Amino acid sequence: MPLPVEYIPGQPDRPGFDDFFGGWLTECRGLTLVVDCGVGGGAADLVRRLKARLGERDLDYVLLTHIHLDHAGALGEIFKAWPRARAVVHEKGRRHLAEPGRLWASTREVMGELADLYGHPVPVDPGRLISHLEADLPGLGIWETPGHAAHHLSFRLEETWFPGEVGGCPYLWEGRVHNRPATPSHFNRVMALASIEKLLAEPDGPACFPHFNVRLPRLREVLLLGLRQLDFWRGFLRRPEAAPRPGESLADRLDRLTGLLWLEDPELAPLKTLPPAETWRERFFLHNNLTGFLENFEAESAATEGPGG
Repeated sequence: MPLPVEYIPGQPDRPGFDDFFGGWLTECRGLTLVVDCGVGGGAADLVRRLKARLGERDLDYVLLTHIHLDHAGALGEIFKAWPRARAVVHEKGRRHLAEPGRLWASTREVMGELADLYGHPVPVDPGRLISHLEADLPGLGIWETPGHAAHHLSFRLEETWFPGEVGGCPYLWEGRVHNRPATPSHFNRVMALASIEKLLAEPDGPACFPHFNVRLPRLREVLLLGLRQLDFWRGFLRRPEAAPRPGESLADRLDRLTGLLWLEDPELAPLKTLPPAETWRERFFLHNNLTGFLENFEAESAATEGPGG
C-alpha cells in the first residue's frame, strides 16, 4: 500500500519540544521520501520511528526546505541508516552540509543555549547531495523561496505543498489557524514577501508545515496570514514606543519589545496558555525572530533614508 503523508517526530531529550522537530514521510510515484528531518538531538528517535514505519522498505530521498539545523540536523544519521538515500537541497546549501563548520558556528551564535539541543551536524558525503537545480524526481515541483533563509526551497509533491517556513510557523488553536513569524537572523523581508507572492500565484492545495505537526487543507490561508503578520510587525516597529530609549542596550531593547509583542500580537495569544516549558520555547523563538526582523527593519530604514538620512 502507498504510504500516507505522515509526520514523524524526532524528539530531543528536553521538555517542551514534543512533536516540534521531525519530518514528513510520504510516497510519490513509487519513491519514498522524507521532507525535512529535524534536529541532530532527535536523530536517533527519528530514525527509530522511520524504521518502524518503513519496515523492509527503503528510504529514497530526503527533501530539505533549507539547511537550518532544526530542518537538516538529522541528515547524517539518516544517511547512516539508509546508505542508498540521497538528499535534495538548495545549491547554496550543499557545501555547508558537506563541511558544516560554518553552519555549526552560525547556529551556536544565533541559538545560544539551544545549539546543543540541535546537535553538532555530521558531515555528509557531497555525492549524496543533489542540487535543487539538477533534481528531477517524478511528481516533484521545486520553488526557490528565499526570505526566511537565502537557501530556502518550497516543494510540491503531486498536489501537496511542503512550503517550509515561507509564511511563518502556523499552528492550530480551537479550530483556528494562528501564526508565529519565522524571521531569524539574516531574514530578508523583501525576499520573503516576493516568495509568498510567488506561491500565491500557484494553485492552492493541502500543505504540511515543519513545526507544530500541522497539516492544513489550504496553503493560501497561511500565506495570507503571514503577509498580515509581517505587516503588523513592521507597523509595530514604526511606533514611537519601539524606538530605543536613552541608555538602553540592544539586548534590553529586544527584551522589552519581545514582551510587548507577546502581549499585543493577536496571533500569539494562544501560546500564553501552553505549559511552562513550551511557553519558554515560544518566548525564545519570538525573541530570536524579533532580532532578525529588527535587523532587517533597521537595514531597510537606513537604505531608504540614504546618506546623511
